[in-house]
Amino acid sequence: MYTKTFHSNSIEWQPSGIDGVTFKTLDGDMTTGKSVVVYHFDAGSVVPAHSHTHSDELGYVLDGDFIEGGVAYHAGSVFAAPAGTVHGEHRTNTGCTVMFVLSDTLDFVTA
Repeated sequence: MYTKTFHSNSIEWQPSGIDGVTFKTLDGDMTTGKSVVVYHFDAGSVVPAHSHTHSDELGYVLDGDFIEGGVAYHAGSVFAAPAGTVHGEHRTNTGCTVMFVLSDTLDFVTA
């Protein structure tokens, strides 16, 4: 039996600090460590190239076009970046939603 159940619509989208990008934490706590987070990118939004000092990152595209290095990833695409790996710039033409699994406390170090 699962110990926690809810619908993601019960969680409000939070500003990420990047124009056109919001998130909601489904599990865990981004300030203390491991977490599962869903990010929504509005059409035309851009996230600069960056890395994360401590957290490995696994991403899963839920919808839309998530563009990395000129390649558009669509629903079902999976990608990973071990801690310290520079990734991005991320962009989207149509908007997208991506779920990220983070192994540790998340920081954002622009490249």
